[in-house]
Amino acid sequence: MKIPEKLAMRQIERRLQNLRPLAKDAKIRTGWIRYMRQAMLMTLSTLAKAAGLTKATVQQIEKREISGKVTIATMRKIAAAMECEFVYALVPKQELGEFLKKKATVKATHIVRAADVHMTLEDQRVSDSIKDRIDRIAEDLLAKGDIW
Repeated sequence: MKIPEKLAMRQIERRLQNLRPLAKDAKIRTGWIRYMRQAMLMTLSTLAKAAGLTKATVQQIEKREISGKVTIATMRKIAAAMECEFVYALVPKQELGEFLKKKATVKATHIVRAADVHMTLEDQRVSDSIKDRIDRIAEDLLAKGDIW
């Protein structure tokens, strides 16, 4: 898989930059369903009726959300019943371009070190510095999209 074009990467990173601040506050101890249900002054019964579910089912959904066992489909259904948007995203912890470069560098380092072992065993030396070789291989891996 090839790295996205520069324009696409800028668009992806712009979206991610908008989401990063939100990701820090996204975890709610009581779960988002209960948190927003209470903020919207909805009882379990009211939400259950709006979602076409039983009160006990909504309670179970709230518990499953806290434990991380609720499905995306269920979250969408509950959000719709609460007249809310359900937002789901995967946000890298660091800038995407830097993340990709680091992954490529890690793989390139393993390749160079393995090659150096074989070169040493065969009594051959490479004139380029290790850093130069790692950087060059990392660039090649990144261009090919072969960083994993």
